[in-house]
Amino acid sequence: MKIENRVALITGSGQGIGKAIAQTFAGEGAKIAINDVPFNEAKALATLAELRAAGVDAELFLADVTKEDEVDAMVEAVRARFGRVDILVNNAGINRDGLLHKGSLANWDAVMAVNLTGPFICTKAVLPSMRAQGYGRIVNMSSLTGRVGIFGTGYYGTSKTGLVGLTKITAVENVSKGITCNALAPGYVNTDMMNKYPEDQLTALIASIPMGRFAEPKELADAALFLASDASAYITGAVLDINGGSFI
Repeated sequence: MKIENRVALITGSGQGIGKAIAQTFAGEGAKIAINDVPFNEAKALATLAELRAAGVDAELFLADVTKEDEVDAMVEAVRARFGRVDILVNNAGINRDGLLHKGSLANWDAVMAVNLTGPFICTKAVLPSMRAQGYGRIVNMSSLTGRVGIFGTGYYGTSKTGLVGLTKITAVENVSKGITCNALAPGYVNTDMMNKYPEDQLTALIASIPMGRFAEPKELADAALFLASDASAYITGAVLDINGGSFI
């Protein structure tokens, strides 16, 4: 499943799941375009330094995925630096909890902008060059909340459901050009976003998972590696549920 010398652009890869994906792809020989927002520059630079210390050909591209002009400029900069974009991982995401009947339009707009509009903008930006080169792998980070209804996840879950739809449309429109598009739908993952919740809530969530633990970012990165590799050449429009045995 090696992706040696492939150029991978991974959004939100300064930390967390995105960082784990960058490290895993780099370990398989990929050239890494790290992306994050300017306010997370310090962590993104630390990730860049770690990759370069390991001998990885990597660069940092700061851009807000909700802003089309910044994304277009980023993709052009990645192509200028590395020559091409072979792999796009739409990983950047935010969360806002809230019950629908008490919902905030501002929270809705913020989550949709990053989690759904962002992947659309990034996908749209890389598709012309991928279609021209006759090769591309797009991996979208959806969620268990986009597959089943989970209490209090109206903004997040709806955005991740929409991302599944974007995945399937991207797949059918571009498969004839050698481009696949698939999604991962992880359950609960051991990240800063997850660990902000009170201890009693985390304990209750873990109790609902037959494996008795949250997934680790590296485990999701390994699944993303499969979808980004030539091993997945005959898989497109798929959604891989990675729930650690969790259920509802």
